[in-house]
Amino acid sequence: MILKCPSCQQALISTQNTYRCSNNHCFDIAKEGYTNLLLAQHKRSKNPGDDNTMMACRQAFLNQGYYQFLVDALVAILDNANDQTLLDIGCGEGFYGHQIKQHYPRAQLAGIDIAKGGVRLAAKRKSNNAPAYTQLAVASAYDLPFMTQNFDCAVSVFSPVDPPETARVLKPGGQLIIVGPAKNHLKGLAESIYDEFKPHANGFRTLEGHPSFERLGSTIIEQNATIEGASIYQLLTMTPYFWSTSEEKQAAIKKRATLSTPLAFEISRYKRL
Repeated sequence: MILKCPSCQQALISTQNTYRCSNNHCFDIAKEGYTNLLLAQHKRSKNPGDDNTMMACRQAFLNQGYYQFLVDALVAILDNANDQTLLDIGCGEGFYGHQIKQHYPRAQLAGIDIAKGGVRLAAKRKSNNAPAYTQLAVASAYDLPFMTQNFDCAVSVFSPVDPPETARVLKPGGQLIIVGPAKNHLKGLAESIYDEFKPHANGFRTLEGHPSFERLGSTIIEQNATIEGASIYQLLTMTPYFWSTSEEKQAAIKKRATLSTPLAFEISRYKRL
């Protein structure tokens, strides 16, 4: 899994606490173990991506196990990923990558996210007393910081995917697994916010008919869940619903003791041609 320089696209070589390319562009390795490869001129804001509050809420909610059945489905689909190189696109705070590493301890796992706060949290994830991720970088899914044909598999859970960039870093025959919301996902939460429920949109359409990928199939999994206590507001905060929820309704949701809602995911698989 060779990192590439975001300035000149040459390979980056690690030297003590830095990465350096043949053109002498240099990038520090943070004490947590990640590298920031998102150049200032490529940022659309000072702190792009999900903010620290959203990341903290996501971490707290996911650690409660409400999405464990999604983890189980992902692990089964990966079908023995030991000794493979895996890329977690939009890794956020590292929940899914960490879970995959727990099941496949010999896998070489890399993760990227545009949110520096999320990558910092992911760097703290441990598996068998070692970092869960072999490499972590602050970077965009539209400019993946790796040399070509580095990965056997890429996984994206509720994160954007750029087909040309993902194809570039996957080996021929490599697999891409994308998780997005199915029709009823968080219907109970949405109905407490809006007068009319509108399903989430997913990002699968960007892959349909793309010449670099063959669609292998799709699976929908769904469970009814009762979310309790502080987890209800954490769930709201980690979703796009938060930005369109009034302060009054946020306060009402924060006071709820329970929330019943379907959790529904669509998992689509593609092969790199």
